[in-house]
Amino acid sequence: MVKLSKLLVNMTTEEPVDNLLSKAIQLSEGANASIELFKCGYQSYPSSMNMISPVMLENLRHQQMRAMEDTLDQIASAYRHSPCQINTDVAWAKDITEGVLTKAERFQADIVLHEVAEHPHLLHRLLVPQDWLLLRETQTPLLLCKERPWPERMRLVAAIDPFHDHDQAAEIDLKILQYAQTVAESLGAEFHVLHTYASIPQSAIFDDTVSGDFASIQSQIKKEHEERLTQVVQSFDPEFDLSLLHLVEGEIHQQLPKFVNEKGINMVVMGSLARGMLDRLLLGSSVERVLDAVPCDILVLKPDPQ
Repeated sequence: MVKLSKLLVNMTTEEPVDNLLSKAIQLSEGANASIELFKCGYQSYPSSMNMISPVMLENLRHQQMRAMEDTLDQIASAYRHSPCQINTDVAWAKDITEGVLTKAERFQADIVLHEVAEHPHLLHRLLVPQDWLLLRETQTPLLLCKERPWPERMRLVAAIDPFHDHDQAAEIDLKILQYAQTVAESLGAEFHVLHTYASIPQSAIFDDTVSGDFASIQSQIKKEHEERLTQVVQSFDPEFDLSLLHLVEGEIHQQLPKFVNEKGINMVVMGSLARGMLDRLLLGSSVERVLDAVPCDILVLKPDPQ
């Protein structure tokens, strides 16, 4: 059973953050977890300031950090009516992403909440803004929050692949189910499980005798995936409501957005496995491809370090 005790909220903007903090508080109250509001800052100075002494530059840095602290404290004070514990912290780092990763590790955060900026569909992989770097580099579970607020009655879906062909990928399915169950219980959410699978295209079958029985082959493939999906989920939770299991034919990045919209899903829980640099540049990970296409939040999990 996963325990959520520390939530780290990455504050990346001075814009209103009510939606992000509302989600953190809902999750905190349900899981009995503490919240830490964190902001990592950095200011590069023009070459004309090279004449200023290092002491004065250090004082400027401290002034900016105090201003950041004051801003976070003012935000936190507006939510102190909540029963959950809310703390604040700031850091200064030239590499903002590295500063957040360091904080998450030192704080031992169970989940990092990060508000996702909107990106053009293709350019984000070329521009590589902070949230995409954070997604690719963090080992801490990362809840990528969008603008849509959570309803009173939530629905979340765990996207798994019980036909993984190596141990690391198989282990992450269990992790996805564990986190999805814990978050669902904390939020009182309806917990669905989705598995998408690719069938064999008829054009790939050259034997006429086999091709004539194409429908039965497809039926057998579907049956194998249904049985494996049921087996994995029931091994995880023998009392899981099988009506909330969903098997869909097609690619995950195409079928998951459709499922989210049809079922009114408010959060997707899915894994992100390491890919080669060329694959990431050309295709992106499943998470990156899905993130552009779904209107809801995504909780991204990585395999545990070996």
